Amino acid sequence: MKKNQKPNKDRTAATGTLLDVTKNKQAEEINKTLFTISNAVNTTLNLKDLYRSIHNSLGNIMDVTNFFIAMVDIKKRTLHFPYHVDSRDDDFLPITNFNADDSLTGLVVSQRRPILLKKKELEKRADQNGVWGAEPLIWMGVPLIIKDKVIGVVAVQSYLDPNLYNEQDLQVLSSVSDQIALAIDRKRAEDALREGEKKYRQLFKNAPSGIYEIDFEKVRFINVNDIMCKYTGYSEKEFLSLNPLDLLSRDSKNLYIKRIEKLSKREKVSSSAEYTIIKKNGQKIKILLNNDYIYKNGKLKGARVVAHDITEIKNAQDEKIKAQKISVELEKMALVGQIAGKIAHDFNNMLAVIMGNTALAIMDCKDAAVKKTLELIYKETIKGKNLTKNLVAFAKDQEPKQEFFRIYEKIDLVINLLKKDLDDIELIRKDKPGVPELFADPGMIENAIINLIQNSIHAISKVEHPKIIIQTYCLGKNIFFEIEDNGCGIPKDEIKNIFVPSFTLKGNEDGTGSYKTGIKGTGYGISNVKKYIDQHNGNISVKSVFGSGTKVTISLPAITK
Repeated sequence: MKKNQKPNKDRTAATGTLLDVTKNKQAEEINKTLFTISNAVNTTLNLKDLYRSIHNSLGNIMDVTNFFIAMVDIKKRTLHFPYHVDSRDDDFLPITNFNADDSLTGLVVSQRRPILLKKKELEKRADQNGVWGAEPLIWMGVPLIIKDKVIGVVAVQSYLDPNLYNEQDLQVLSSVSDQIALAIDRKRAEDALREGEKKYRQLFKNAPSGIYEIDFEKVRFINVNDIMCKYTGYSEKEFLSLNPLDLLSRDSKNLYIKRIEKLSKREKVSSSAEYTIIKKNGQKIKILLNNDYIYKNGKLKGARVVAHDITEIKNAQDEKIKAQKISVELEKMALVGQIAGKIAHDFNNMLAVIMGNTALAIMDCKDAAVKKTLELIYKETIKGKNLTKNLVAFAKDQEPKQEFFRIYEKIDLVINLLKKDLDDIELIRKDKPGVPELFADPGMIENAIINLIQNSIHAISKVEHPKIIIQTYCLGKNIFFEIEDNGCGIPKDEIKNIFVPSFTLKGNEDGTGSYKTGIKGTGYGISNVKKYIDQHNGNISVKSVFGSGTKVTISLPAITK
């Protein structure tokens, strides 16, 4: 401006307006950057993507050619550099035991304030080993603070222009640092939650035990892992569609309902419980459940449950108990054998007297009704004599006294003895021709047939149309007879026990309600049958479907005369 020239007011005004426009535009860009960074939390998939988005957003308001984000682990005094872009320096390994003297980033963390370092200050620090990595001409860093704690640093630098940044740039970077810190903190929390959920899902899915979650309000399973599906035989979709009670046996249902009632009243119950679960194929398994109950507003809402299949353990325990019980029974049988041996002779003598006198009375009797009664006494006396003989044989392991006889004739005899019990039952006989005589102890075989037919009669006691089918036939070198009924059947997991002495499913042991009241079992009938058949080198097999019926097949060697 010349000495006497007056100031140009229009030019000054224009300059001021231009500055205002520039400031407004810069403020607008800063606001856009803040919004973009804030929104990036929702639009990025992970922290790495968020860091890249922050870098790109800051590029709209300043030079970020050389840029990095550092995260601080205060407890371990370590700086990590999860994101960095640099034209010269590729050394961004973690810095351990950092401090304000040997690291520019550490200086920002220690002083908790924005720092702008120019060439001379950087050279001075470099001479004192206070610069990590390549030495820049200008460096600017701002702390990232959340809840008054420094969580990291965002920094820019230049190796070419010592005047690339100024105090205004420092203020701009400071103004967006809070939003950057908030975005990073939220994203880290999201990633940690996502990682935690991923680990939980992996643990849930791959755990060596069954795990499921249950909603008591909806009375439904809401989650289940592969092992639990394997335990039960159901697919995940099938399992989640079940009512929890669908899985439980009758006794376990009652236990489950009582526990839920107590829990609903906030009564104290054990966190673990044993249940019997019915698999998809009908098989029963023992499960130990450890429950973590969930309450909301004082109300029982659900539970997270870890299940262990303890079937083998329980079976081993049961087998041990059974072995002990069998040992006791064997001792009893040994005692019975001793007693039976002593009394059998006297008892048979008494029976012989009864039989002899009854036979004489029958010969002299003229009254038809009395004669019929005497004949019944005679038959029952014969039966008693055979039973006594077989009891002694069972207790003392006596050898069977074998002779030849027709198996179907022995079946005829038993049917006649049990005629009254068979009155309302459809009895079907299928005796194939050509069956040779059987060489066996007639008393033992008769007793076996009696036991088997009586078992069938008991099994069909609640069937609307009861039916028993008896077959005899010869196949190869064996004579077979089968007794089949349409009764209650035997539960699959109990078939293995039917030959165990003293085992019974009747009377007090009738847990399924399959037999009429009053029907009881000693537990020795079928075990006696097996013993008789074994003594004749024969075989006995049992096929049964619970609720449909049972078929017992016996094969004995066909021996020629």
